[in-house]
Amino acid sequence: MVTTTHGTADELDLFGDMPDDVVASLHSCYKIYKTNELEVVALSGVSLQILEGKIMAVVGPSGSGKTTLINVLGGIAKATVGKVYWANLHTDITKLSERVLTEARRAWMGFVFQLGNLLPHLNAWQNVELAARIAGVPRRVRKDRVDRLIKIVGLEERRRNKATTLSGGERSRVAIASALVNLIDTEGKGLVLCDEPTGDLDPETGERILDLFQELNETLGTSFFIVTHSQQVASKADVTVEIRDGVISGFHQTGIDLDMLDDTRIVRLDDKHRLPMPMELLELAGNPKEFRISYNDNRFTLEPQLGEIVDRMRIRRVHNCRVCGTEIPGGKFICPNCGSQVST
Repeated sequence: MVTTTHGTADELDLFGDMPDDVVASLHSCYKIYKTNELEVVALSGVSLQILEGKIMAVVGPSGSGKTTLINVLGGIAKATVGKVYWANLHTDITKLSERVLTEARRAWMGFVFQLGNLLPHLNAWQNVELAARIAGVPRRVRKDRVDRLIKIVGLEERRRNKATTLSGGERSRVAIASALVNLIDTEGKGLVLCDEPTGDLDPETGERILDLFQELNETLGTSFFIVTHSQQVASKADVTVEIRDGVISGFHQTGIDLDMLDDTRIVRLDDKHRLPMPMELLELAGNPKEFRISYNDNRFTLEPQLGEIVDRMRIRRVHNCRVCGTEIPGGKFICPNCGSQVST
């Protein structure tokens, strides 16, 4: 078997049939945190695909697994079980060393956090350049990239201002440019992961940042994966994913209303052919644990079963003998009058 710098040849062929437009994906990923004797399941069998040139948002209540999801996808945290695919490596990254992951991440993936993570003693231009410098990009190349990005995000007149003198919206623009500085020449295969990027911004500034995301998405072909609580953000996404208790509970197309998710939700079978049940709908139905399922006229029907369900074969029914008509008590199968057997 031929060995490569990233693993075996078999491992590299693991995702050989992955469509070309898939930038990254998760396959039956679990993430379990252990503290002393306590285990917390943060992700429970999550599977999803991020497509090239698309904006995907992730919504869900606090503690639902959103931040864990973005960390596992970005290779910051390793999935306890499952596979994570990156298009630039064409393999399952959970088996790779931290050194290989770091090198691959620098050249292909960017991060935008809520607080921006800018260095206060550097100016806007220097903060953007820093990511390229760390990645080892030659000086002339990184100067060209930073100049282009500073212009794209509209900070040419503020390029020499230190981070502490910039407004919240300007700092967000610097953070976005920094996330893109190593992706700008990746011909559409780059991925930017964003964790509540507009959380500390006023609605007007947040709208401008989101418009910038869409502009970069359209002009550079960059894919965005955005964790958010914001209606403003979710409405801009091509696809929005719901997550609850570490499980993907629904998908929504562009332009969703977070107050009306029940009207637009699409549920998807997971790799084990299981179908998630949204908690809101279960609560409306009285939190049933069992359902009767049927399929007619191209429709599946689930009927909640709130009472005790007993297997029909175990019900003790009273029968009448087909030969002499005598009543046969429940649980008995031979006629006490003529000796005939009960036939079902």
